[in-house]
Amino acid sequence: MELYKALGVVPGDVVAFVGAGGKSSAILQVANELKGTGVKVLAVPTTKMFVSEAEGIGPILTAQDAGELCLKVETALGDGGAAVAGAGMLSKDRIGGVEASVVPSLAPEDGVTLVEADGSRRRPLKGTAGHEPPLPEGATLVVAVGGIDALGQTVDEEHVHRPEVFTEITGAGPGHTITPAAFARALLAGLRAAPEDARRAALLAGVMPGRDMSSASAVARELWRGGVRKVVSSSLPRESPGKVWLL
Repeated sequence: MELYKALGVVPGDVVAFVGAGGKSSAILQVANELKGTGVKVLAVPTTKMFVSEAEGIGPILTAQDAGELCLKVETALGDGGAAVAGAGMLSKDRIGGVEASVVPSLAPEDGVTLVEADGSRRRPLKGTAGHEPPLPEGATLVVAVGGIDALGQTVDEEHVHRPEVFTEITGAGPGHTITPAAFARALLAGLRAAPEDARRAALLAGVMPGRDMSSASAVARELWRGGVRKVVSSSLPRESPGKVWLL
């Protein structure tokens, strides 16, 4: 199954990926799948994005001025294809994010906009602070991502970005084991800022056939209890492209 189909992504969508453990890999896979169907794709970070990841999607367009960036995007996507839009280069390795309020003006009406709307310092799970994530106005689908390899590990800096916030959200203190319930609560926290009319989904990343599947199913049950009806698992970023399963 293709990831964009499993998540229910359709033309016109503005899809915000939040959480940790596989957002960039998911955006890259969805972008490449959609490019294969002829749909225009724009990837936009509202935090930051690595150049090495952006280059796998399309040309990188940057401008501090929102109007100038809009014009660049419109020109680049005029005949289809894919591109990445950012406010500027933070360094040779990273693209600076645009203001969340600017995203709707960049989004192609007849295409799909994929927003990297969160940061996690490459940890598999995170504690989402009250001011996060910086979601764009008009987001139609919000996908909370978590790396399944955090399940069963301890709450610490190695496995969780902002473990102190994670503890506040889940009740799992430093050194405690990350249970399916705690894992799910962390992902649900990333969805709390989703617009009322937006669809919500969860993506469990790093899932390989075998034991990981039962672990993913345990988290999925907790997410369903939390009101998330679409839960997808994938082997990305361990594999690229990743295999995809609906849970």
